[in-house]
Amino acid sequence: MMTPLLTLDFARRGARNPRAGVALAIFAVLAALLAGDALWHAYRANERAHDTLAAFVHLHAPAPSRHDSAASTPAARQQAKEINAVFSEITVPWQDLLAIVEGYREHDVALIGIDQSPAQGQIRITAEAKDFDAMVRYLKYLQGSALLREAVLNTHLVETTTPGVPVRFQITAIWRKS
Repeated sequence: MMTPLLTLDFARRGARNPRAGVALAIFAVLAALLAGDALWHAYRANERAHDTLAAFVHLHAPAPSRHDSAASTPAARQQAKEINAVFSEITVPWQDLLAIVEGYREHDVALIGIDQSPAQGQIRITAEAKDFDAMVRYLKYLQGSALLREAVLNTHLVETTTPGVPVRFQITAIWRKS
């Protein structure tokens, strides 16, 4: 038994239904217009709500008091202390600090971790260098930074059991507040 040959004609035009395509395109355009109109109304409503809230806050904001901070309540002092702690954490210049810490051009130091202490304006860098000289070069690089000051080596440990005998170390530095 012989199977008939399969002929493929790629040039032949198939049956078309142009009305369905046109109707679908018109429906898509109408849907996009309706969505755009709804988005425009939502933006306008958001702006009005924002303006109303700003006016309300402006009218109902408490007048600044001029009393001595020693006369404030312990709860108010605690709240002010917490606000200052949060403010100091969110004002850490992380982009600049990371650019300096990670910007070391030599490839002989690997960063392990960076910890912060915003209250003191201090960071602690934990890293590993391929040898003692690489660690010293990295410390001098940090000490030459415009943003960091008082970069000091806290600890170092020569890992004799690891191949290549790397040096794991910790540096503490204080960043300059602008």
